[in-house]
Amino acid sequence: MSSSGNLEKNLIMKYLPSLILVGTLLSACQKEESAAPSIDNSLNNGGLSEVPASFTQKVLIETFTGAGQPQSTDGFVKLNTILNNNSVNAIPVSIHYSDALEIAQYTSLSSVFSNNNPMTFPSGMINRTPSLNMTILNRTQWQSNFDLAKSKSAKCGLAIETSVNGTTATAIVHCGFNQNLPGNYTVTAYVVEDNVTAIGGSLDQRNAYNNTTGHPFQGAGDPIPNFSHQQVLRKVLSAPLGDAIPASSITNGGKSMFTYTCPLNNYKTNDVSIIAFITKTGSSATGYEVMNVQKVKLGQTKNWD
Repeated sequence: MSSSGNLEKNLIMKYLPSLILVGTLLSACQKEESAAPSIDNSLNNGGLSEVPASFTQKVLIETFTGAGQPQSTDGFVKLNTILNNNSVNAIPVSIHYSDALEIAQYTSLSSVFSNNNPMTFPSGMINRTPSLNMTILNRTQWQSNFDLAKSKSAKCGLAIETSVNGTTATAIVHCGFNQNLPGNYTVTAYVVEDNVTAIGGSLDQRNAYNNTTGHPFQGAGDPIPNFSHQQVLRKVLSAPLGDAIPASSITNGGKSMFTYTCPLNNYKTNDVSIIAFITKTGSSATGYEVMNVQKVKLGQTKNWD
């Protein structure tokens, strides 16, 4: 073998371990990230009606909870009171911390919206709008801030088409506007699952109210065995804070479509829904606002409303 051939061989052997490591890391990153969505800025409506002149104002309720957080059961009571009285307008998502259901979105949201304050449980965001200069609110603030958010006039809305092909789900999110809006906007897409339990106790819910007379969770146990967790955030299909909506679409009658796909893993398909929402972005924890939100059961279509 020539001297140049030996030199090439030696260089390959020297750097091969590093190349393998880099390739492994890149592969791992690709597996963890959601595929970039395809975006259609035309007026293609798919199987839906045209962008309407008005929308129903709906409210995103993102709660921070965890199986190991004893006060969370009182948060479930506060949340269910809102949901029972606002079945159309309230769309909840439970973001778990420090249990088997925690995903990276917890860190993404807490780092952006906590304003460097310690997180408490349960807490939550109502359309990510601030109250008393805080975006993450304690449970006593949820109802009043929900009522305020629900009373606003919707400036945009969403429709969602979903389908399942084998073990892969596809969601087509339509974002429509009924007026010109200033600022920058994103669309975020969540996969949520109801009725999530775990055999063996890893998701048994701690309950600080087991001995509290008159509380709905009195006598339920602490922890509550085989607890069924609802509206659990399982995956974020978009970027953590959303994918940018082109400014050309944010006009009266304008729209954009975003197509997402994801594996269903071990989710119970019948308990899975897709939630999508439009957010006006900000430069600080108190500068954001969810403008509207939509939800649909996986395999179904939700038209504009």
